Amino acid sequence: MLSAITNVVQNTGKSVLTGGLDALEFIGKKTMNVLAESDPGFKRTKTLMERTVSLSQMLREAKEKEKRRLAQQLTMERTAHYGMLFDEYQGLSHLEALEILSNESESKVQSFLASLDGEKLELLKNDLISIKDIFAAKELENEENQEEQGLEEKGEEFARMLTELLFELHVAATPDKLNKAMKRAHDWVEEDQTVVSVDVAKVSEEETKKEEKEEKSQDPQEDKKEEKRTKTIEEVYMLSIESLAEVTARCIEQLHKVAELILHGQEEEKPAQDQAKVLIKLTTAMCNEVASLSKKFTNSLTTVGSNKKAEVLNPMISSVLLEGCNSTTYIQDAFQLLLPVLQVSHIQTSCLKVQP
Repeated sequence: MLSAITNVVQNTGKSVLTGGLDALEFIGKKTMNVLAESDPGFKRTKTLMERTVSLSQMLREAKEKEKRRLAQQLTMERTAHYGMLFDEYQGLSHLEALEILSNESESKVQSFLASLDGEKLELLKNDLISIKDIFAAKELENEENQEEQGLEEKGEEFARMLTELLFELHVAATPDKLNKAMKRAHDWVEEDQTVVSVDVAKVSEEETKKEEKEEKSQDPQEDKKEEKRTKTIEEVYMLSIESLAEVTARCIEQLHKVAELILHGQEEEKPAQDQAKVLIKLTTAMCNEVASLSKKFTNSLTTVGSNKKAEVLNPMISSVLLEGCNSTTYIQDAFQLLLPVLQVSHIQTSCLKVQP
């Protein structure tokens, strides 16, 4: 594959290889095939993914369609629609901004290549290809190791890892919003690990009133814990989708800020190839954490819905699994958008500064 890419570069002369963002077609095939067997709506989702439009455009179309549907129902309640929640947390805005930044960077790379010829052109093309190869290796790794995602990191360990990786990039970025979103997601699901189905916990009204009265008089805090253990399956499902949307939006926001800082605010110059390797670690950590959360959410749904019929419980579990898979895909796709950004950064640091 590498030789084919190299031939394309040589044959097209001054055109740059920034690569198409085909993550939606190639990343996570194994997981998606498994989901397709249990989710009747998956084929339609996959068809949307295969359209030749940007990821942000696809998500915006889905969100607008859901808004029109809800408008017809005349309801003001929050809905467990991933696209709308993702937009509420500014995920769509940051994704669109990152796409614009990536496209602008690609144009700058092509324009600069057009100004070169001979040995300088060949040397720069080789440098840009070496950066692209790192991204291509990450994409291949995503395809081969999708099933291994979900290795759990403790909240504090994940926060420490993010901070260290951002420091290693030599950019003045802090993962505060992402860490807080992760903590909120872990907190509610860990509190609900002892949750039981409302149907199982239900006793006679007389016994319930008597028990609540005794608990209130003895320990008000314990009463609060009892309230937490009576979440309905619908509430757990809503929290699951909302948490996935928020965490993914914060991941996209973090990658967008990193891209801006690489271009305009590096504290210290770092080779683009080295930054690409650090970004791979950062993206992998994000995807593993999201996959871990998705698994926890489905476990919580299974517990709280243990007495529910399969036709009620299974669609919710399938939906959370699908959105968890989609979340990692969106993060990986955002990572691919950083390729032209790093190529521009390389040109700025290694080419423009040495010109007379």
